[in-house]
Amino acid sequence: MIKLDGIDLKIIYYLRENARMTVSELSKKIGVSRPTIKTHLEKLERNKIIKGYTVRLSSELLKHNIVLSIIETENSKIMEKIDNIIEINKISSTKYLIKININDFESLKEFFNINELKIVEIMPVIESMEKDIKLKIKVPFKCDYCGKVITDEPMIYKYRNKIYFFCCRTCLRTFKKSQRIVDKMKK
Repeated sequence: MIKLDGIDLKIIYYLRENARMTVSELSKKIGVSRPTIKTHLEKLERNKIIKGYTVRLSSELLKHNIVLSIIETENSKIMEKIDNIIEINKISSTKYLIKININDFESLKEFFNINELKIVEIMPVIESMEKDIKLKIKVPFKCDYCGKVITDEPMIYKYRNKIYFFCCRTCLRTFKKSQRIVDKMKK
């Protein structure tokens, strides 16, 4: 298992918000050099922590074209070759919950004529809601206020387009208070 540090975690948080963020932008936001960011990105990609950079499409674009189905098959490899399947979830030794993108019900009928797939249930998706998944990564790194090593899930605070990690509410509260003082002095 790869060891992640605070820089790795901050890179992951920023790229989850905006996968198009440049190395220079990450460098400014995290406060380390571009070569350091590049090295960390290469490590994250090489170790398949970051598997790719993608576009998240609006559920409005896809919602009328999605069908869920529970199928049974002894040959799960066949599903990897079918373009219409956009997600495969194994739920038992031979059963799968799959998400299928279809153009119309005629193409759905054609899809289920594949001999090696036994249909258990078909469910049209009426409405789809995307939920932002909170990362639950336990990585040791330092609190951005006191410097204490955090081994549990950090408290995360966004301030002026930067992400900060804190070990406790006291550090977070004190950081916020100090930032308000600095902001007043700048006015």
